[in-house]
Amino acid sequence: MKTISDLYELIDGFAPFSTQLDFDNSGLCVGDPSAQVEGILLTTDITPEVVDEAVEKDCNVIISHHPVIFKGVKEIVAGKGMLYDVIAKAVKADVALIAAHTNLDDCDGGLNDYVAQELGLQVTDSGECLRIGELETDATVTLGEYAAFVADKLGDPTVRYVGDDDKIIQTVAVGTGAGGRDEKLIAALAEKGVDAFVTAEVKHSVALEAKAAGVGIIECTHHATEKCACAVLGELLDSVGYEYFISEKDEDPYKPVKN
Repeated sequence: MKTISDLYELIDGFAPFSTQLDFDNSGLCVGDPSAQVEGILLTTDITPEVVDEAVEKDCNVIISHHPVIFKGVKEIVAGKGMLYDVIAKAVKADVALIAAHTNLDDCDGGLNDYVAQELGLQVTDSGECLRIGELETDATVTLGEYAAFVADKLGDPTVRYVGDDDKIIQTVAVGTGAGGRDEKLIAALAEKGVDAFVTAEVKHSVALEAKAAGVGIIECTHHATEKCACAVLGELLDSVGYEYFISEKDEDPYKPVKN
């Protein structure tokens, strides 16, 4: 029977943990590497409800995209907040927590490549947690039309965009997660001839910079751009015969206003 260490090594071979960004904390966050894998639950985020779900489904390993621990934790006290409740529940139930975050974002065949393909792009260029590609269609596509396509493809009814509705889109950049925070990135994308940038967590100043530079922005929720991590990890597990569940409790915290 495979151990948690074996599972870690599998992920490491596909998306090396050594390539994660400096702020990140991917890897085995909670658990015994020598313990046997009895069941696996995949999720974007780990919440107390997701840990309960793992227990209900007899899973002793949760593989998440986002690490539950980013900074130093000096004490684990249930009731102090979600982070503490998650760790306390996991330790009590003997559930290991593994995260594959920025290492999965940027590896070949990882999250950014997967989302770019889902959004109809042939990738031609790449950067740190970024992919640039050409639309694989001969049809004329406008920014408004492509934003609607992105919303449908990623299942995000909250999508909004910056730019003229009728702007023709051909070259698109994709940066999953919090890619919309850097004003300097907009200038770099403009230089590369990018027509639209699909990302999340766009700062107001970045939106203004993009509008001035003529780079369309299609803003999704953070969760919507990264929930495909479960599909990427699932394909990896399938390749070696692991059985797993995809969480039914993993939810986007944002909801659209109902008219």
